[in-house]
This record gives sequence, structure tokens and C-alpha cells, in this order.
Amino acid sequence: MSFKALSVFQLVSKSTAPKNFASSRRGAFSVHHKAQTIKGIRSLKAEANKNFAKEVGELQVSENQLVVERYVASNRFRVKPGKEAAFEKRWAERKSRLAELEGFKFFTLLRRVSSDEGEPLQIGPGEPNYASLTVWADKDNFTSWRAGEAFKEAHGGGTLWGFVSMLVSSSQTLEGTPSPAFYHGLLPLQGEQAGSSAPVVGGWRQVIADGVNPITPDCFVAMNRFSVTQGNEAAFETRWASRESKLNEMPGFLYFLILRRDAVKADDGFNYVSFSAWKDRASFEKWRDSQNFQSAHGQKEGLGKMPSTNSPNKPKGPPSGGIMTGPPSVAFYVGKLTLQCEAGL
Repeated sequence: MSFKALSVFQLVSKSTAPKNFASSRRGAFSVHHKAQTIKGIRSLKAEANKNFAKEVGELQVSENQLVVERYVASNRFRVKPGKEAAFEKRWAERKSRLAELEGFKFFTLLRRVSSDEGEPLQIGPGEPNYASLTVWADKDNFTSWRAGEAFKEAHGGGTLWGFVSMLVSSSQTLEGTPSPAFYHGLLPLQGEQAGSSAPVVGGWRQVIADGVNPITPDCFVAMNRFSVTQGNEAAFETRWASRESKLNEMPGFLYFLILRRDAVKADDGFNYVSFSAWKDRASFEKWRDSQNFQSAHGQKEGLGKMPSTNSPNKPKGPPSGGIMTGPPSVAFYVGKLTLQCEAGL
């Protein structure tokens, strides 16, 4: 029986503790089976690292484009229906000292929500409904974390058994495997209410999670995702850099970033994302309905709300100028387990 013939659940259901994993006398595995399993797990771990590294940092930026001011790492998840609270509990109880690390700026676990409050979320098959998002001062800080002990501690403790346990937990809550995405952070902006305020112990949020009820959100996040045509990246960035905005004067505003995908080709088709974090949905909607929003987006006063991602009446066709291949795609989230450094973004 090879490793490939066993599911992750079968691997551990045959062995419920590290000592049993190492013992063939109880009949859990023969020496041959144990060796094959360890080999298979190490192979899977190597493949995960390979996929992770493949996504990182291949984008070539022209001299006319904006300078990178932050580095953003994200992992996207498709959580099984009914497993959302269990998935959040796993994050709440993980061993992490993220907030103590050099260059750390911001973290949140994002849960996708409907554009229309109170309506059920409708997304396509395989599209992520959760994502982790971490903002670093620069790419070197991210790379140091990725190669250091803190990363190992948060991802199974760096031991073989810890890695197996992590795989088992993932198999019980996720559809498929996590998908990483990395970005250059451009034009960072923060509001007066930004900065650390939630209780943090040892570099991680102290939140009670029972695995039955969802964790209470800390913030509301709005993203606009863009597919910018090749050769028009600098023009797109210039539009954002030159627009007038008073976001930081709006009540409830926390953070803003333009995210430029750090990859040759974005797997989801979106090579730019506008990211804004708010105290709550009400604060975001108040800004969206304000004159400041209309002015910043070149729209006339009295224009209605953003089109719902659940609505069939989304705008069609590419925007003027041919900078984008089509209209932006709106995505809303609630942020949980949010961590912020004292200096903010």
C-alpha cells in the first residue's frame, strides 16, 4: 500500500498519536508502510513548498510604475459548507507570534460575504470564500518570516507529525488545497482609527473560538479587482496616484492599499486589487454614499450603489480607454483575528 493510496484522514486514523505512528508492534504500519508514508509526506511537503515558491516574485516592473511600499502575502481557501466555524477555530488556536516579527504591519483572516447585507453569498465553484492577508514592510521581511522558525511554529511546528496533523485538519475543513497570492503594496493610506487596539498575547490575538459559532468580525473589507491589459500598468497606477481622495477623513476608515500582483500571470485573472478596510460595513456604506466617493470615482452626485456581485445587472463591456479587459469585480469580506502594529500600515 503506497502513500498515494491513503487519504490524509486514513493515514492518521490508523495512528492517533506520534508514538503509535512510530510503532509497528500495534499493527498501525509495518516498517515498509511507515517508510513509504514518511517518504510520501515529505514529498507532499516539498511539493507544497515548490508551489508556494513558484508564485513568489516574478513580476518585472517598469521604471514608470509606482515604487513598492509594502509587501502583501495572501492564502486563499475554499472552506466546506458548515465547516466555517471549525476553520476559524483552527486559526484562532494556532501557535503564532506574528505581531512580534520585524516588518509586520497588518493581518486579518477574511471571510467572503455578500455585497447585499443579509443575503446569502453566491460565488462560483472553487472560488475562495476565505483568505488570509498579511502586510509586511517589504519583501525581505516576508522572506525572513517564510524561512524562519516563526513560520514553522505556525504551520505544524516544523515536525513531521505536526505537518500530518495540519494536513488532517485541512482535509476536514477545506475543498482542495490553499492557493497563495502575493502582491506589491502601493499608495498605503491609513485613517485616524488605525493602529493596534485589540488584545494580543505573545504576538497573536487571544480570541475564544468554540468551533460551532463564527468568530466575531473586527472589520469590514472592500476589494475591487481589476484585469489591466499588458502595457497599460503604468497608466492604471498613475490614475490611482493622481486621483483626489479624502478617505482618511472618513469616520470608520482604517486602511487602503493598491495591490499589484507579484506574478507573471495572475491565476484568477486579476493583476490589481484596491483594498480598503473599515471599522464596519456601515462605515463603508456611509463613505460609498458620500460626495467624497462620487468625486474620487469621477461619478455624478446621486449615483447608486456599486453593483452587487450577486446581481445579474452588473455593467458589461470594457471600460473606456482599453486599460482594462472588462469592468472591475467587487468582493466584500469581514475581517477576523485582526492584528495591527502600533504604527499602523
